[in-house]
Amino acid sequence: MTVAEPFEPRAPEQEGLLSRVAGRVTRVGAARELETILAEAQCVRDVALEKIQALGERHGIDLAFQLRTLRCNLYRRFLEHCLLDFSLSESEVADIEHLRTLLHLQDGDVARIQDQVSRQVYGAAVHEVLEDHRLDEEEVQFLKRLRENLDLAEYHAERIVEEERRRSQQRLLSRTAIHSSFLAPEGCVIDLAGVSREGVQAAIQTAIDEASQALPSLAWAELGELRVQIESGRVVKWAVKLRAGVQPDEGPAPNE
Repeated sequence: MTVAEPFEPRAPEQEGLLSRVAGRVTRVGAARELETILAEAQCVRDVALEKIQALGERHGIDLAFQLRTLRCNLYRRFLEHCLLDFSLSESEVADIEHLRTLLHLQDGDVARIQDQVSRQVYGAAVHEVLEDHRLDEEEVQFLKRLRENLDLAEYHAERIVEEERRRSQQRLLSRTAIHSSFLAPEGCVIDLAGVSREGVQAAIQTAIDEASQALPSLAWAELGELRVQIESGRVVKWAVKLRAGVQPDEGPAPNE
């Protein structure tokens, strides 16, 4: 078994005359060989620093100053790969530190990449837990632990949660039919649907609970359709369709 993901073996590039004159083959060749070495290793820590230094000497490349974009990209890809499960094992932490040494990365580049990846990973986690348009206590604690493990500033974490909440509300509203903001005195009118095996009231409450995540000001609802599923002569599932609305925003008083 090799590292494989996220690294891939790269075939050497053909040398053309103009490429040799421009020094392009040297840079591309070093880049391809560097990724190939990482891809063919059992783990990142198996790659000796001396092997990377010898690669640079063969291609006339100083990896401390050249191929910065490539080196940063390799580090980013590996960090993202390790955080796919929203956690880092001790082994992964050791690999990340060793990769940083192999790639001759500066502190500023490492800090920038880690901050960007931390926000990306945290955002993906928030998106996942908000699939049901709500955060329960267990999910709140999970996000708190993840934020701490990622060393993500609380300010950034709160902004990410707020942005994902808005996206979650938009996804919910996109599944409803908004008739109009003006056709009814109650304001915005939407269609809701709910299903439950516990009765009509539970089905209605399910629909309202979900809609309230996107429209906290939901003020009224009326039953439009009721269907039941029957098995062996007994009702086993209730499904409802509702029309619901919110109170209109209160404008200024007439004399103001």
